[in-house]
Amino acid sequence: MVRVEVRPIHATQCRTMATNYSKLKDLITLKVSMSDMHSQILHAMKGLYQNDINSARRYEQITTIGQLLKVLEVRDVLSEENILPLQVLAQRLPDNMEIMNSISCYEQSRGPKQNINQYAVEHIHESAQRKPLPPKQYEDNAFSDGLCEKKRERITETIVEEIGSYWRNLARYLGIQEWRIDEIQCNGKPIEEKAAEIMEMYKKRADRKKWFFDLLDALEKARRKELSRKIRDIATMNI
Repeated sequence: MVRVEVRPIHATQCRTMATNYSKLKDLITLKVSMSDMHSQILHAMKGLYQNDINSARRYEQITTIGQLLKVLEVRDVLSEENILPLQVLAQRLPDNMEIMNSISCYEQSRGPKQNINQYAVEHIHESAQRKPLPPKQYEDNAFSDGLCEKKRERITETIVEEIGSYWRNLARYLGIQEWRIDEIQCNGKPIEEKAAEIMEMYKKRADRKKWFFDLLDALEKARRKELSRKIRDIATMNI
């Protein structure tokens, strides 16, 4: 009798795949959310996956790409083994070379593909029109909690330097308690130092997955839309 050796998948390998999948999903979510075409892309994707959403109430409740991807995961339409919805999203983005390279590297890292529409995958890959980056580059481009440390520092520095007298409004929309705002107001420090204190407080309490989008929202509510746009630009810089 021929003995067949079955090699179990190492736990570390499973964790690595899950981490890379999470990074890829977060990267694409961020890119779509920052795109001027966010509303159009979301509308098109909801229509494409309407049958999979399979709930009129849930369909209406989906207002962000992140929410849509979460629903598709629950419906088992999107997973580590089937990233076709992410590929479709990437295809709809302008200037999507970085995303397409990250997708290619993810596919290489997880080996043979299963349960994926191969024609759709090949069609999407043709749009990249250049060789994929090596796997190490994918790790550098991806992120787990929003953005790399260097970009987070640049964002903080930019807000501290440019928020000016709007720092109090920003603090309120970031959820800082009023008594803390009053305390900082009366400490006699320059405005930049007051803003730095606010940002330090926000870092400690912010949701590590939502902090960037909550910050953008707070800046817009604080009537600093131009600063919000500048922060979005920093997020897409190659630094």
